[in-house]
Amino acid sequence: MITRSIFAVLAALSLLFGLSLSAFAATGPLEGTPTIADNAPTGYYIWHNDDGYHLRTHGPGAEHDFTARVHTNGIFEDVSPFRLESGDTFDVVDGGHTLLLHFHTYDGTDGVNFRIRGGEYVRFRLDLDGQLISTNNIFLGPTGSHPATNPFQLDR
Repeated sequence: MITRSIFAVLAALSLLFGLSLSAFAATGPLEGTPTIADNAPTGYYIWHNDDGYHLRTHGPGAEHDFTARVHTNGIFEDVSPFRLESGDTFDVVDGGHTLLLHFHTYDGTDGVNFRIRGGEYVRFRLDLDGQLISTNNIFLGPTGSHPATNPFQLDR
C-alpha cells in the first residue's frame, strides 16, 4: 500500500515537472501586450503573449545605441526582426542559448520576437549608449512595471 502511494506521488510529480519545463510561459507582470506610443520614454519594452516573447527598443528624438544580451538555459527559437533598419543586428550564439542585439534607434521602435524551448530562466542585460540602462527605462508587460535590477532574471 505504501509502495503504491509513493509510486503515485512520484508519477504525479514527474508529470507536473515535465509539463512545467515544456510550457515555459511567462507569468505575472510580463504577460500581455503593451502600447508603445510615439512619445513613450526611451527604453526597452519586454512582454510575452500567445505569440511568444517580444523585445522592443524605443527612442524618441536623438539616436540611441541599444545593446542587449539575453541568455537562457533553454533554446531560442523562431527569432524574427521587427522594424529593423540597416546596421541593426541580432544573432543567436552559444548553441542557441544566447541572443545578442545591437540596434540604433531614434524616432521609432525596433525589436525582435522569439520563443524559448525548455529551460528554467531567461536573463537580460540591457545597455543604452554603452552603459547599463536604468531600471526606470525597462518596461515589462502591459503595465510597464520595472525590474528591481539590471541585469535581471525571469524564472519560468
